[in-house]
Amino acid sequence: MAAGWLVGMMRAGFGGGVGVVAAPLLALVMPAKMALGVIMPLVWVTDAISVRYYWGHWVASTVWAIVPGCILGVAGGWYLLDVIPEDVFRRLLGGLACVFALLQPIRERVAALMSAPGRVGGSLIGALTGMASTLLHSGGVVLMLYLVPQKLPGRQFVATAFLVGVILNVFKFAPYLDLGLINAESLALDLKILPALGLGALMGLLLNQRLSVVWFNRVVLVIVMAVGTRLVFY
Repeated sequence: MAAGWLVGMMRAGFGGGVGVVAAPLLALVMPAKMALGVIMPLVWVTDAISVRYYWGHWVASTVWAIVPGCILGVAGGWYLLDVIPEDVFRRLLGGLACVFALLQPIRERVAALMSAPGRVGGSLIGALTGMASTLLHSGGVVLMLYLVPQKLPGRQFVATAFLVGVILNVFKFAPYLDLGLINAESLALDLKILPALGLGALMGLLLNQRLSVVWFNRVVLVIVMAVGTRLVFY
């Protein structure tokens, strides 16, 4: 329920980074790989709610420039999910959560220092985005390295990142289904989590203008570091 609440709040009120928080939290009470399958439909619901705000505002050329690399990254993540044992993946998930949480505060600063990536750089960032999205639902952390140097206007920036995320979620369906991560059990759990997701989304919208994003992100960072460390060492 806590994971669902945070997914709703972060997607609706404070942007991305959903997987960095929700996947490790769920992995405390279920197999880490199954946690990925549980999160997927929750993200679909929030995307369906949000799509009307972003429809048509994305920069199509930027999206299509990075999507081929993203698809290759999803394929790489599919392979890794299949071959990595559950106990190893649990620790890997915790470690990635800690690393990505530490990158969150500095990702835009780093990206702002970069020049706009060329075709090869875009393909590499796309592949890393797809893999991070498949393994942790956190491709947005890497995607910023590609989008920030493009210097897109605010709404176009968010809409472009949103569309890339939607495309990634479509392509991730096949590997998650093939590996049994989305099944009757995970969908039943999603139904139980939906009320918490809705409450979190409502709170996110209400608090967006009232709560400092900086302090909210700091609290989330502490949570992620604590949970990620527990997954790695316990």
